[in-house]
This record gives sequence, C-alpha cells and structure tokens, in this order.
Amino acid sequence: MKVWDFLPEFTKALQEQLESDDKRWGDTWRQRTIGNQEARIEGHIRDYFDKYRNVGTPVPWLKIAGLAMIAWIRDNRPEIFPE
Repeated sequence: MKVWDFLPEFTKALQEQLESDDKRWGDTWRQRTIGNQEARIEGHIRDYFDKYRNVGTPVPWLKIAGLAMIAWIRDNRPEIFPE
C-alpha cells in the first residue's frame, strides 16, 4: 500500500471541499498578494490547531490541503497573483 493509492479518493474529497469553499469565498484567493496569502494560510493553520488543542475540533485536513494547493499554485504560477 502506497500513499498515492489514495489519490483518487483524496482528490474527489478535495474537489468537493474546494467547491464548497468556492461557494463561500469565490475567487478571493486570486485577489490577494503573495505576502497576504502567506499570512492568511499561516493564520488559518494556526487557528485550526488551536481549536484542535483547546476545544477538540478535528483538524480540517482537506481545508489545509486546499490552502496548500493555493500556495503551490502561487509558487508555480506567480503571474496570476497581484504584486
């Protein structure tokens, strides 16, 4: 068993998460500067773990994967983000 064996299942779940996020946030991810996006991602991840430690809220791994995808897009396609 390899981690990539789970890619089809994970990809389907991630797409559903991203579609749900899109209904709430739309294309705001593209309107943020690179520095603002970094700070936002860091803050969200910190908040997710604070809620996990202090309240027992499960870590939303798919939301973190969505944030990682935005960061990956940003690193690989910086031309689509504002200066």
